[in-house]
Amino acid sequence: MTQHVRNILKVYRRATESDTINGVEWYDRAKRAAQDIAQYTNLNVRTVIGVMAALSPNNRWERNVRDTEVMCVAWVNGDSLDSFKVSCYNTMKAKAWSILDDELDDDDDILTRLNGQKIRSFYSNIIGLDEVTIDGHALNIARGYREGLTTDKTNMGKRQYRELQLAYVKAAKRVRVKPHVLQAITWTTWRREHGI
Repeated sequence: MTQHVRNILKVYRRATESDTINGVEWYDRAKRAAQDIAQYTNLNVRTVIGVMAALSPNNRWERNVRDTEVMCVAWVNGDSLDSFKVSCYNTMKAKAWSILDDELDDDDDILTRLNGQKIRSFYSNIIGLDEVTIDGHALNIARGYREGLTTDKTNMGKRQYRELQLAYVKAAKRVRVKPHVLQAITWTTWRREHGI
């Protein structure tokens, strides 16, 4: 655990001013993107963020936002689930669609439907709840080396997920930032360093 905290702090210390600004603002910008889609489609912002979280695994952020809009517009227009493509697993596409179909707009209902650790945390961070999202990048940062996100080496169980969340919480206390902000700052730094 201590090594994880050290590795997280090493990446944090390499953050440029731009990395820090981007990290501090990241989840607020994500929420604004969801609010724009919600306004355009006349959907509840929580519903849109639920769709966004469900479509996020192994999906680049820019594509994630575009996929969320495409799905929400398709649902509002009465199109079928098969009438459009998104860049994620079919099970996640169906999960996102079910959030729209059931018109879920309550945090607890959406979190129950999302079910997965990472996508629940991602939803929570975007909506403004205090949580730490641990994805493959956050795992790599804590380990101190990079593994491909589509390999089994970045899969993690519930115990490891909680341990990594705790490592980010401990590291965040040392530098006096919120844990999800530290995660976002290190993520923007890691992306820049590795050309992701």
